[in-house]
Amino acid sequence: MQYGKHLLVEVITKNPKGLDNKNFIKGVFDKIIRAAKMTAVLPTVIYKFPKKANAPKNTASGLTAFSIVQESHLSIHTWPEDNYFAFDLFSCRDFDEKKVIRIIKKSFQIKKIHFKVIDRGIKVNFLKL
Repeated sequence: MQYGKHLLVEVITKNPKGLDNKNFIKGVFDKIIRAAKMTAVLPTVIYKFPKKANAPKNTASGLTAFSIVQESHLSIHTWPEDNYFAFDLFSCRDFDEKKVIRIIKKSFQIKKIHFKVIDRGIKVNFLKL
């Protein structure tokens, strides 16, 4: 792990509960930040997308949330209409991805989950001018 660890998570939920709720998502982020022993440097920013004009009445709109932490960032993008979300946690410091996955599993009613950890850091060859 030369430059960081990147956890990528994709989830299909059993229902969209929480996927359109700013306070709920902020709470999940707060739990993850504490469990990963990270330090938030700014408040979590959440943008809730407007409801699509042709969407059925009971369809919620998705949201994107981003939290800058001293160690890098967390983000989530939700599609409640598909019971789907994508979550990322990137850190220049090592963290226990199993703890993060446990929080995600406890927070949402998971139907299917896929995650991958990438160690960031490639060798870059600089051109000599």
